[in-house]
Amino acid sequence: MVWLRYFRPQASHYDSSFIQQTTLVRQIGDRIRSSLELSVVLQTAVEEVVAQLPVECCLFLWYFQDIQRVQVVCEAGDRTLSSSTLSNGTPSGGIGHFPLTKFGDLVSAIDHGELILRPGKASNRPNGLLGLQPGMQSCPIDPPGPLFGDSAVLMIPVKGLEHSRGYLVCLDSTRRHWSPNTVELMQAIAQPLEMAIRQAQLYDRLQKQARRERLVNQITAQTRQSLDVQKILKRAIAQLLNALEVDRCLVHLVEAPDELTDVAEELGNSHPDALGDSLGDRGEGYNRFRRKHLFEVCREPFPSTIADFDTDGPITRWVIENRQQVVISDITQDPRIGTDNQEYRLAQIQSSLVVPVQANGTLQAILYLNQCSHIRYWTRDDQKLAQAVADQLAISIQQAHLYAKTRQQAQESAAQAERLSEALLNLQQTQAHLIQSEKMSSLGQLVSGIAHEINNPISFIYGNIPFVERYVKDLLRLLTAYQASYPQSTEKLRDLLEEIEPDFVLEDLPRILDSMRAGASRIREIVLSLRNFSRVHEANRKVVDLQEGLESTLKLLQHSIPADVEICRCYGDLPPVECFPSRLNQVFFHIIKNALEAMESVGDRPRIITLTTESFWHSPLEQPWVRVAIADTGPGIPAHLQPKIFDPFFTTKSVGQGYGLGLSIAYQTIVQQHQGTLECHSTLGKGTTFILEIPICPPTAPPPDAPDPPLAALRTV
Repeated sequence: MVWLRYFRPQASHYDSSFIQQTTLVRQIGDRIRSSLELSVVLQTAVEEVVAQLPVECCLFLWYFQDIQRVQVVCEAGDRTLSSSTLSNGTPSGGIGHFPLTKFGDLVSAIDHGELILRPGKASNRPNGLLGLQPGMQSCPIDPPGPLFGDSAVLMIPVKGLEHSRGYLVCLDSTRRHWSPNTVELMQAIAQPLEMAIRQAQLYDRLQKQARRERLVNQITAQTRQSLDVQKILKRAIAQLLNALEVDRCLVHLVEAPDELTDVAEELGNSHPDALGDSLGDRGEGYNRFRRKHLFEVCREPFPSTIADFDTDGPITRWVIENRQQVVISDITQDPRIGTDNQEYRLAQIQSSLVVPVQANGTLQAILYLNQCSHIRYWTRDDQKLAQAVADQLAISIQQAHLYAKTRQQAQESAAQAERLSEALLNLQQTQAHLIQSEKMSSLGQLVSGIAHEINNPISFIYGNIPFVERYVKDLLRLLTAYQASYPQSTEKLRDLLEEIEPDFVLEDLPRILDSMRAGASRIREIVLSLRNFSRVHEANRKVVDLQEGLESTLKLLQHSIPADVEICRCYGDLPPVECFPSRLNQVFFHIIKNALEAMESVGDRPRIITLTTESFWHSPLEQPWVRVAIADTGPGIPAHLQPKIFDPFFTTKSVGQGYGLGLSIAYQTIVQQHQGTLECHSTLGKGTTFILEIPICPPTAPPPDAPDPPLAALRTV
């Protein structure tokens, strides 16, 4: 029980009152944990406290130590903060944000996360509580806090994830002091509340992370579909506007020094630093040029502010100089903006979040998120989402600029076309390698983690099944012996035998145990296949059995193999091979997966995948090698497409079905990382065979992330 972690009641406490309190805490905990929505969890908690305890009001508040503010998120009771007034007749405030100073002499205790007990107005005791139990601490407060007036205050600290801290608060203007039982009960309630809050916060974090990744993936997909900066930025900020529910979203592309020089020459000044002194009547032309670098979306009824946007404003200058985020909850309190800033007044901006869009140390743009309808306190999740979008936009802008520059250079000099084409190809290879490496690294860690977590409990179950079976047999033998020794039974025992049906139990129980053993054994096989496939813990070369890797890959693909597809194994006597096992498993996975997809359109022909392994002596190199061939009876690859199948991003699949990275990474793995060869033999209408050959013990061992070789080393037949 959660309560017993904090209180060790004496024997006298085990009475009916203690049992009732324990039952009450359990019931309240069950109701609190009935939802994964944080707002529902907190509202249920305060309502349960008011329903079960004689208090006028119960509320929950969050304390943000970094900004010294408190947020009251929910309340319940007959006399809530929203309906109460202070001693001077002013409203208390209710749900919302408050500065920490609003809590008077409670400030220090709240900041240190202490349990707070304060007596009511009529009490003369410093604590308002006699006989504190061991482990309980009080914070003596003499004058009342302004927000809570003269009410007796009981504040129980509650901890969430990532050092978040809240308080479950009870208020009662009629109470002189808080009894030990009430404090103990509130502390006991706080324990399941902490667990429910952390679960809800974790659920909320996963939801927000999924939303963030979904938005970033959409922008990534748009980048792959188009390298037009205007289209990418307009779509991205429109999606970000809806995701964060802000009123304005604006991107300012920061000009590079060479662009400023071009503008200066266009306007008749050779030095860009002197533009401000020499523009004169040409200033409007310069502003028009700069506004070509502004993109904005707005929410109704707020109009566009591009015409009034100051591209050299105080926040813009600060971000350019410091390359850091600017988080402003209230612009009137920011000294950089001032209280009479015309730009912000015309745009009706009340809160602003400004994020630099930069990559590789270069500031590409500045992202402005503005709230106009109300003052907004930007959460960490808001800042993380904005930063994630900014990082992806930086990559997109960088790629778009590089693509545009490449095209311009190609148009200017036909002689340089071949060199630029090769540079672009190398860039695509690097990009594909980075994308796939990150993807497979994350996948490998995930697979290995899941396999490890499943392996522990299933090993426990699998290992204890023989003992359970033996114990059950012993009990059954004992039951049979009792029946033989005491054939005469009472009427009550006969009724029980009819209800239990021991004959059926004796017949069905062994089958149940056999099913449990078979299921546990199957799960163990799956876990072993996952671990063999990922091998995330084996970053260096290992001596492994390639046939074992092929079998692990087939097990992982088992759900994708139709019933009419035959897997034919022609395994030779293959010695152990020194290699990167995880990378080779990925190669097997890509090739077999492609073979399965290719055979979906073969019609009535037999669908067969043949796996062949053998060792041979490589005469030119004078060393032993191994060969793995993966053949299918699919439709084959047209001759004009065969030279392109290993190019990055080349795919014959429909949009959304593939990105053309699998075979490209497979080629890099075999040729570059293992110093082997990869061949493709394909006959249209008959099928395709991929043959990979690698040395058993390579002379050198380059790391997995070494530079890629030229694609000319590929042999395609």
